[in-house]
Amino acid sequence: MIPFRYARAGSADEAIAAVAADGQARYLAGGTTLVDLAKLHVETPSAVVDIGRLPLTRIESLPDGRLRIGALVSNRDLAEHPPVKRRFPALSQAILSGASPQIRNMATLGGNLMQRTRCTYFRDNRLRLQQA
Repeated sequence: MIPFRYARAGSADEAIAAVAADGQARYLAGGTTLVDLAKLHVETPSAVVDIGRLPLTRIESLPDGRLRIGALVSNRDLAEHPPVKRRFPALSQAILSGASPQIRNMATLGGNLMQRTRCTYFRDNRLRLQQA
């Protein structure tokens, strides 16, 4: 077990400040990547800042046709959102093809953008230590 501090952010500003104050802190929302990496000892955060309850779960259609997608929108909600399916079918299909239903239910857009690469080299701590 790797000890770490846990904090639940009450606002986006609070979350940003908490991580900025500690270079080893990590954000937690869906947890589908961070938890796996911590189990492998690839990520060893000194603190975990839970942003999962922040109000960042909206998908908004903008007047110019673009979408504004909140960082905490689940992959499931994004893939199944009617305007996404209608106007951006490749995005919907890519999300549906990229993970199991269980992962899509938990994983967030922000987490996908921020996750470490899925390459085994970066996930297997033993390989990195052999190279050092």
